[in-house]
Amino acid sequence: MKVIHTADLHLGFLTFREENYERFKPLSFAIDYSISHNAQLFIIAGDLFEARDPSSSLEMGFAREVKRLTQAGIEVLIVTGNHDGPPNPERNIHLDVYRMLAVEGVRISKKMEYIRIGDLNILTIPYPFKRNLLAKEEFREKSEVEAGIIMNQKIIEGLNQLLPEIDKTLPAILVAHLPLSEGVVGEEAYSSFTVDTPISVEEIDRKEFSYIALGHFHKRQILTSKKFGHPFVYAGSIDRINFGEEMDDKGFYDIDIDESSKSISFSFVKNPYSRNFLTINLKNESALENIDFDKVKESIVRVIVSGDFSDEKKLKNIIEKVSNVALAFTGIEDRRTMYEQAFKSTFKVTISPQEAIERYLDSKDDPFIKEKKEEILRRAIEILSNVEKKEQ
Repeated sequence: MKVIHTADLHLGFLTFREENYERFKPLSFAIDYSISHNAQLFIIAGDLFEARDPSSSLEMGFAREVKRLTQAGIEVLIVTGNHDGPPNPERNIHLDVYRMLAVEGVRISKKMEYIRIGDLNILTIPYPFKRNLLAKEEFREKSEVEAGIIMNQKIIEGLNQLLPEIDKTLPAILVAHLPLSEGVVGEEAYSSFTVDTPISVEEIDRKEFSYIALGHFHKRQILTSKKFGHPFVYAGSIDRINFGEEMDDKGFYDIDIDESSKSISFSFVKNPYSRNFLTINLKNESALENIDFDKVKESIVRVIVSGDFSDEKKLKNIIEKVSNVALAFTGIEDRRTMYEQAFKSTFKVTISPQEAIERYLDSKDDPFIKEKKEEILRRAIEILSNVEKKEQ
């Protein structure tokens, strides 16, 4: 059985307003690949959209891509992440329209459950919202840390309750949107105000699993359990979100599962349509001659100036050309103190961290963020201030 494992699509995430970006291209490539390679199951391990209430154009675009999968006879399994809906799994979210319309071949998992697709056992763990737990009378006095520990205990109990339901003659996988304590957080940390309580690989590993398909961490990584040697695989985000991911390959995993032996093999498939970020480091005169303007045209670009140049006019002309040609130009970081003010007055610079945080908070249609905006902003500014003091 061939399975495609994707995660963290975050459709609708725009890094810069100036960029002219075909937002469905990374997903379309994954679906083209699935169809051409005769996949039987397409997994999205959480966080389809950037916003919990995506625009109708985004929803229609996603539905169009899902239709291509179902028309090709490929089952679709979506396990909800922290961006996919309200904490309470009993409340409706935008993805429930697939259930209400009884779209054949599309399954939405909002709670821990056992699902059988073909000759494959699947256990799911959607993102565990602590807020839902704290809303219950018996847990209202618990701290966020205590609630996280209780939530993880419930996950372990849930796995133990579901495992007896599986068909032991067939392979089993786990699909989850979770933070693992052994994992490495990616660049998504800069835009998240959620306080996660990670759970250990060893706590959720079970001998029945052949593969654990994960979402939540945007950095692609493979963890191996000590107990059974199973692969815990973060597919990573399907697209890049900032310069911290400039060198990261983005894509998805192609998994082959042998139903009789329960053995698996899997490989990473690089997605050529992930947005490009490009840092141009200008350290000396020769760097001005070695700029790849073809790559500049396809990228979100920033310029870092750190060397001395005999011809400042030439330097400024080159940077101006970069800013005009780039898909999106974020600005200049001039690390030379003697020219810093001249550059800042001549060129557009990147927005301040405080403004970036304010824009992010204003873009979120989340009651919690709206209510706590000033407190979140205040704490963020305090953290930024402490960082700046340490760097001085």
